[in-house]
Amino acid sequence: METSYARVTDYTALLHRRERIDGEWRPEEISVLKFQRPFKVYMRWLSGPSDGREAIYVEGANKNKVVIHEPRGLSRFFTFLLDPGGWRILEDSRFPFTEIGIGRLIERIGRDARRAWAKKELRLVDRGRTKIMGREVREIEGVLPREQKAGYGSYRMVVGIDEEHGLPIQASIYDWDNVIIGEYSYRDLQLNPGLREADFDPSNPGYQFARWHISLADGE
Repeated sequence: METSYARVTDYTALLHRRERIDGEWRPEEISVLKFQRPFKVYMRWLSGPSDGREAIYVEGANKNKVVIHEPRGLSRFFTFLLDPGGWRILEDSRFPFTEIGIGRLIERIGRDARRAWAKKELRLVDRGRTKIMGREVREIEGVLPREQKAGYGSYRMVVGIDEEHGLPIQASIYDWDNVIIGEYSYRDLQLNPGLREADFDPSNPGYQFARWHISLADGE
């Protein structure tokens, strides 16, 4: 996966995300995702409680804040700058905004797998070929120690790796009680489409970000 991702400079996809937060399943969210390396993200939610929301994060820009616009109520008149790992982000997501994307997924898998392999704590299960969202994939399951104190990101993960380009397009994550806590899928993945600076600029006329900006710290 890492070798395949090294050939990717940017991509677009529809991100399907369903997560369990505070023990409760949140409704599935579908969002347009644009990503450019090293780390530029644009998202527009198409369904779920955040339908219509737009967000941009460019590493090193905008004071390293997530630029967000909400489409409803008084908030629609403002663009908000939020901490990517702050409570306002984490109340709707299991991960900080800086953990979004295929690259970060590969990093998490690789980090845990290398450590567990060296300690002989990793069990891999080849679940064979199947189809996910019309794509031929091979499903691989990684099982780690069933103890949170072991320091891994999860107990086990099932990953669907696209047979054509070798990238993970689906992941299911299980906690140490073997309860599924997150499902993530990348549909209609387009690799290296040639995204531009404007794709990650809030002033893009195709986006709805408001002119007036409000920066909110975590304690506010």
